[in-house]
Amino acid sequence: MKKTIAMIILPLVALLFSTPVKAQNAQESERVADSLYRSYNFAEARAIYERLAAKAEAAQKRTLDMKIICCQNGEEMLRFVSEPNVVTRKTMDKRDFYLYYPNISAAGGFIHAPEGLNTTSDTLYLADNTNTLYYSAKEVNGSWNIYRTIKGADGVWSVPQKLSGNISTSGNELFPFVSPDGKKLYFSSNGHSGAGGYDLYVCKWDEEKKDWGPAQNMGFPYSSPGDDLFFYVTPDSRYAAFSSTRLLDNPNSPLYSTTMIVTYVVDYQPDPITKAVTAKEAANIARLRGAVRTTTDKERDSITNAEINKALKEVDQRNVTSPVDSATVAKTHNYTKESVKCRNLKKREKQMVALQQNNRELYTEVEERLRATEDSVMVQIRQDSVAKITKIITDGENALLALRQQIRESEITLRKMEEEFFNSGVVVPSSKEIELGDDFGVQEEDDDEEDFNPSNMLNDRAKVTDIENFNLQRPKKDLTFKILKKGWLAEWEDLPGGILYQIRFMSSVKPANVASFKGLSPVFEKEQNGRYIYSAGAFSKYSDAQKQLSKVKKLFSTAQITALKDGKAYPLATARKEEAAAASKKSKAEPAGTFNVVISGLDRLPEALLHAIKSATSKDMAKVTSAEGTKYIVGPFSSKEEAESVAKKLKETNSGKISVEQVL
Repeated sequence: MKKTIAMIILPLVALLFSTPVKAQNAQESERVADSLYRSYNFAEARAIYERLAAKAEAAQKRTLDMKIICCQNGEEMLRFVSEPNVVTRKTMDKRDFYLYYPNISAAGGFIHAPEGLNTTSDTLYLADNTNTLYYSAKEVNGSWNIYRTIKGADGVWSVPQKLSGNISTSGNELFPFVSPDGKKLYFSSNGHSGAGGYDLYVCKWDEEKKDWGPAQNMGFPYSSPGDDLFFYVTPDSRYAAFSSTRLLDNPNSPLYSTTMIVTYVVDYQPDPITKAVTAKEAANIARLRGAVRTTTDKERDSITNAEINKALKEVDQRNVTSPVDSATVAKTHNYTKESVKCRNLKKREKQMVALQQNNRELYTEVEERLRATEDSVMVQIRQDSVAKITKIITDGENALLALRQQIRESEITLRKMEEEFFNSGVVVPSSKEIELGDDFGVQEEDDDEEDFNPSNMLNDRAKVTDIENFNLQRPKKDLTFKILKKGWLAEWEDLPGGILYQIRFMSSVKPANVASFKGLSPVFEKEQNGRYIYSAGAFSKYSDAQKQLSKVKKLFSTAQITALKDGKAYPLATARKEEAAAASKKSKAEPAGTFNVVISGLDRLPEALLHAIKSATSKDMAKVTSAEGTKYIVGPFSSKEEAESVAKKLKETNSGKISVEQVL
C-alpha cells in the first residue's frame, strides 16, 4: 500500500515543482528583457522576447509579439534622436499634472467639459482666439479618439467630427494640442508605430487638403519605452513641456510609482536636428538631466551683484580691527542658514495657503456643477472629481500642518541661537547680512512673479473654468425604422418638424429599459399623465407606418399608429387629410415622369459608396458607358423628393459627382 501511495504522490510532487521552475525561468528571462528594453537595448531584448514567444501559449505570445514590435520600432528610432536643451523638470501627481504646465493660462486654459460632448474627461484645453476645440472622447468599443468641433458665426458649435485616419487608430489618442502658430497638432497615442506605451506624435496642417497630414513619431527622447503624454508649447513658442513615466515605471527601481509622473520643460524646437546614436547614448539622453540655465539679463545681473557683495564683504572682514574667532564665525554661519531656511518655509506656507484656497474654490465650483447636472454620466464624472479634489485638499492640509511644524522648529532653533549670541556678547547678524545667503550655501527663494526662474516654471496651478454659452449643434440621427438585436432610445428633440406618424407599442408607470423594446429602433419616450409612453419610428407617410405596423404587432399586440405635428400629439384623421392635401398639391406642381440618381466621374464604385447605395435604397443600379464616360444610374424613383433624399445620403461618402435627373 505504501508503495502504491508513493507511486501516486511522487509523480505529482515532481509535476508540482517542475512546471513552476520553467515558468519562473521564463518570467525571469522576460524581466531581464524588460530591463534591457527600458535601457534602450532593443536588439538584445528582442532576441529574448523572440525566444520566449516561440514556446509561449497563445495569450502570452500575443503580449510578447507586441513587445517584439516595440523593440523593432525602437531599433529604427535610434537612427533619429534629438537632444533638447532641458530647462527644468519636476515630479507631479498623475491626476492633475497638466494644470502645472508653464503659462498654460496665458493663451487659453482648461475648461470643464461642456454638456453634450461625448467625453468622459472632465477637463479640456481650449486655446484663446480660436473657434476650434480639439478633445479626446471614448468610443463605444472602449478606445479614445480625437474629435474637433468648430464654433460658427451664430455662436453654435458644430457636431463633433472624429479626425481622419491619419490620426485615429484602434488604440487611444489623447491630449491633443495645436501649436501657437496653428500649423502642428501634437498628441499622445498607443495605436501608432512607437516604442511602447504612449508615444508623442505630431501632424502638420495640409493647407491644400484642409486636413492634418500623417502622424509622425517625435522620436527619442520625447517618446520613450514608458508613457509620454501631453506635449505643449508655451504661447511665445520659446519652451515646450511634456510628461513621462520613464523614470518611474521600473518595478525594481526605488523610484517606482504608479501615481506620479515627471514633467519636463525644454527649449522648443519646431524641427529638431536628429542623429543616429547607440543604445547607451539614447538611454543617457532620455534621462533629460540637463541643468537649469541662466537665460535672462536679470539673472546675470543678480549673479554679478552677488559676486560684488561677496567681494565687499571679504574686504570688510579684512578691515575688522578685532579678529573674529572661528567658533563665532561658525555660529554666525549657522544662524544665517537657519534664518534663510525659516523665511523660505514661511514663503512656502503662504503659497500653500493660497493653493488650498484655490482648491476649495474649485471644490465649490464642481459641487455647484454637480447639483445642476441631471445627466447620469456627468453626475458620476463630477462625483469622482469632487472625491479627487477632497483628497487633494486633505493631503494639502496634512502637508501644511507638517510645514508649520517645520516653521515652529526653525523658530525655536533661531531663538536658542539668539540666546547664545546674547550670553556670549556677540551681535546677532543683521537682516542685510542675512540677505547674502548665497555666501552661506543657502539661496533665498524669490517670490517675485516677474523674475524668470526656470525651477519655478512648474509651480503654479492653473484653474479649470466653465465655457460660457456653449451651444452644441445636435447631430442628425438616422431615424429609419429597424428591428435590431438591441433597440435604442432616441431623444424627443431628434424628431423633425411637420406631420409624422409613430407606432405606439407600450406604456409603463416607470421608465422602461432598452431590453424591453425587443429590438425596435428608434424608440421615443414621453411622460404623460404619470405614465411613460413608448413609440417606435418617425414616418413621414401614413402608408410607411402601416407597412411596419404588422411587424410591431407580432411583438406587441396592442401596437397602434399615432400622429404628431411639430412634436406634439395630433389627431390621426386630421393628419391623414393634411398629408393627402399636401401630396395632391405637390403632384400638380411637380412635372410628370420619374427620377434617377446619377453617379459620374468614377470608373468603378468604391466600397463605401456601394454600401451607402444598399443602405439608402432597394432600387436597381445600372452601369452605362458612352463617349462622355461611365455613369451609374440608381432608380427609378417616383418622386424627385425621394431621389434627392437618396442622393443626399450618397454625397456623404464624398465619392464621384452625384446628381438627380428626370426621366420623361
